[in-house]
Amino acid sequence: MGWLALAAPAQSKEPAPASKEEIADALGVFQEWAAAFQAGDYRAQWLLTDKRIRRWHDQKRWKKWMTAAQARNGDLKSFEIDAAAPAAATDLPCTETGHCFRPGVQYVLIVIHSAYEKVAPQQPEFAVMSNDDGVWRFGGGSFLNRPMGETSVIMTVQDERRYKPGYSINR
Repeated sequence: MGWLALAAPAQSKEPAPASKEEIADALGVFQEWAAAFQAGDYRAQWLLTDKRIRRWHDQKRWKKWMTAAQARNGDLKSFEIDAAAPAAATDLPCTETGHCFRPGVQYVLIVIHSAYEKVAPQQPEFAVMSNDDGVWRFGGGSFLNRPMGETSVIMTVQDERRYKPGYSINR
């Protein structure tokens, strides 16, 4: 009977909400991430991005997306953080094509008002910071006026499997 317990599917346990200290840490990393974009240091920005996003966007692809966003929007002239709070995956908006944030990750949601050289966002933007093994990194959002063409997220395990080379959703 012991082998049945081993075969049971693992449950995704939601982490504790971020504390005030953790929110402050996440905001500090977010500021570094945004400053790297403003400085054109896309490698540093990429390294401050969650590894699950970096898996799908290598450095070359990341730089391409960020330079295209800067060309489209102009320089990020300024941004102001309106609010920051702990969040669960179910609290966060999915992408325009239906990809949602991965459960089981500790998140901090940041609401931002931004100003760009060429365009004005139609609504306040947001960024999501994710905690991976005690290290805060950019985990998605619409900040930088949707630089990837849509809201970015840390994909769920199901989405990662769907887009894995050689995987068929019909299996």
